[in-house]
Amino acid sequence: MNTMLQKWLLVPALALACAATGAKESYHEKSFNADTKEKFQQVSENIRKEMNEGGRYEYVTPKEHKTIEDKLGEVEALFTQYGSIADMKQDQKVQLFNAQETVNSILTHRDRDRVICKNEAPLGSHIPVTSCHTYGQEEDARHETHNQMDEWTRLGCVKAGCVGAGKAPPPSSGDSR
Repeated sequence: MNTMLQKWLLVPALALACAATGAKESYHEKSFNADTKEKFQQVSENIRKEMNEGGRYEYVTPKEHKTIEDKLGEVEALFTQYGSIADMKQDQKVQLFNAQETVNSILTHRDRDRVICKNEAPLGSHIPVTSCHTYGQEEDARHETHNQMDEWTRLGCVKAGCVGAGKAPPPSSGDSR
């Protein structure tokens, strides 16, 4: 189903690209095809659900969330006016394609399951090592680091240099400059 969310727009886009170049439709698409208003509504509901906390696209920023909602609204308006892709004129198909591409690009970038690999030399070595993790793992680690820094700041540890969990360092003796 998650793959379906990312590809919901690919099928109409491919059909549009083939139609635009005059190519015959020679592929047999087996994935979900949101080519009508009813099918689109199901897909858009799933996308919205996956953008909630714990969902595949939970790391979509508020600005990106608004962009997605705006573009989903554009697509819905096109389906409301025309009913299906088959009934749209070429200009509306292009508008649909562009809105879909915007949504897909954001969702692809913010997909918690997207794998990121880096080839970096670890500290103390000149030999690069390839490590891979998901975007979700990266974001979770970033949030945990941010939370830890906030905790240390709240406790006054950043400037004082906390020793141990949540404890301030013992006062230094004798070294006052």
